[in-house]
Amino acid sequence: MRRRLTVVSTLLVLAGLSGCKNSCQQVCVRMADFAEECGFPISDSELEACIDEQADESSDDKEFCNDFGDAETIRNNWTCEELEAYWGPEPEA
Repeated sequence: MRRRLTVVSTLLVLAGLSGCKNSCQQVCVRMADFAEECGFPISDSELEACIDEQADESSDDKEFCNDFGDAETIRNNWTCEELEAYWGPEPEA
């Protein structure tokens, strides 16, 4: 439980420091939080890269993220197995 609080605190601090200004940047934080809950470690650099990539999204993308990017919707539409494709272990070559 303590690790979970530390992870959540870290994500919230990073979101604040990274200047999450749009809904797509906020989705990065919410997806990373969900991935952590599923047991996938998310590095600070991965989260920062996502936030940076979402900084200049189009208004259509931002509207989509605003409509479908809240934590409850993410959990209702994604499974831990689906997240594994993004944050699971790298396949062996």
